[in-house]
Amino acid sequence: MNKKFIRNHWKPIIFSLSILIFLILVKMLMQDQIKVFDDAVYNLVSKLRCEPLTYFFKFMSFLCSTWFLFVVTVLIMIFSKNKKAAFYIGLNVILCVLLNQGFKYTFMRERPIDINLIIENGYSFPSGHSMVSLAFYGLFIYLIAHKKMKKNKKYIYCFALAVLTLLIGISRIYLGVHYASDVCAGFALAMAYLIIYILIVYKKMKKI
Repeated sequence: MNKKFIRNHWKPIIFSLSILIFLILVKMLMQDQIKVFDDAVYNLVSKLRCEPLTYFFKFMSFLCSTWFLFVVTVLIMIFSKNKKAAFYIGLNVILCVLLNQGFKYTFMRERPIDINLIIENGYSFPSGHSMVSLAFYGLFIYLIAHKKMKKNKKYIYCFALAVLTLLIGISRIYLGVHYASDVCAGFALAMAYLIIYILIVYKKMKKI
């Protein structure tokens, strides 16, 4: 598989890999084969627990909270010159949340018990924070990557948003409100969703 082929077909490749990862996790969940993985990751993360890191990961988790994303989306819709693009940014969040809730109620996996540092309601699989953060910040990564600006700035902005998204996912494990498999499934499903969303709306919002 040469570089030119990957460059021209990266979207279907990543989409297929994302769906494959999600289906593998679902199969492991249904067959009760995922506990070893979840326990191993949680044991690793929990050893890092300390008060400063707890505050840090609570803040990371806040950066994908409902209120934070609502405020950011509203501000974008108010101040963006491209109102159509702003609308599609908001629509992206709404659709991803609805998709996440649909899967949560399909699998109805209970959240971790007695290890949470914060209180969360609802089902666990897949992680809503992981899904929405990748869909929301991932869309900005794509827009920045295709925006006319210096490459160094592109790399810095895209890398920072990618790290932020990863840290949001890790925060959910650290805070004890999700299993590692919830987070991985959320990222995989969000990646597949985001690729479809971009294919549908990018041409309509690329002037942002």
